[in-house]
Amino acid sequence: MSGRPDLVCVGHIVREMIYFPDRTEGPVLGSPPAYCSVAAARQGTRTGVVTKIGPDMPDALLAPFSEAGVDTAGILMTQRTTASELIYDPSGNKQIRYPAKAEPIRAGDIPKGWRGCGLIYVCTMDNDVMPEDVSDVVAMGKLSAVDLGGYGGVHMSKSNRDSHPSLERLACEVSTHFDIVKASDEDAIAIFGEDTPDTSAARLLDCGPDVVVITAGSKGALVYTKQGKDVVPPLRCNAIDTTGGGDTFMAGFLSEYLRSGDPVRSAEWGSATAACVIEKTGGVLADRMPTYERVLERWHSS
Repeated sequence: MSGRPDLVCVGHIVREMIYFPDRTEGPVLGSPPAYCSVAAARQGTRTGVVTKIGPDMPDALLAPFSEAGVDTAGILMTQRTTASELIYDPSGNKQIRYPAKAEPIRAGDIPKGWRGCGLIYVCTMDNDVMPEDVSDVVAMGKLSAVDLGGYGGVHMSKSNRDSHPSLERLACEVSTHFDIVKASDEDAIAIFGEDTPDTSAARLLDCGPDVVVITAGSKGALVYTKQGKDVVPPLRCNAIDTTGGGDTFMAGFLSEYLRSGDPVRSAEWGSATAACVIEKTGGVLADRMPTYERVLERWHSS
């Protein structure tokens, strides 16, 4: 892809092993920036990814980027790739471990030709963009969004969680820099310590973003703005593997938000995108991600 992307996803891509109670998947390509960039590009959004990998990243795992049409000028070579282990218990709860981690990503790592892109999406696993560098990264785009999974949420390693005196303060300070803030319901509990999405969203809105989205898996998504709250129900589907569901939801959400600027319509489009993805498995694969036409068909059938 030539020219400036409309959407730039920033964060470490990972070489991931997924452990289910009854099976093991991997190594597969994983992480929010991998899922989001491939899913967005697959439905026609001009998308780039900014990440760091090492020589230990298998070439085959990178294939989905080129297959989907993601601009890979922002994939930088460093000493090592982030490796992750995603472990699900029989109840569906997950734990993430990081046997290896790549170097942090900074604003200078974003290709010069991408600066001024439509939207920068910081979607880290574990402080891949350090909090003190967030404002400089955000300045590279016209609009900005963040996934709090890596800033107090469930993607953070135990050591990083334990090193912060207040995860709520971390999440709120990061959120001040963004137009759109996304958290899963699990992230909200990890950050604020209580299962009350409305209260969590209100605290985040007070930090200054225009939109707060809280995804809740099989319960759908909640969209909060200064004007109020909208509930976007999930689409019925035959879920096989929910890994990456929230990340591909955001691929659809941000793609539609760039087109329409309507957060509720964007959440509906995100739900249709995710419903198509979780009916398949295998990590980040180009053919697991739906085309624009497939998402439109699923959206109309809801």
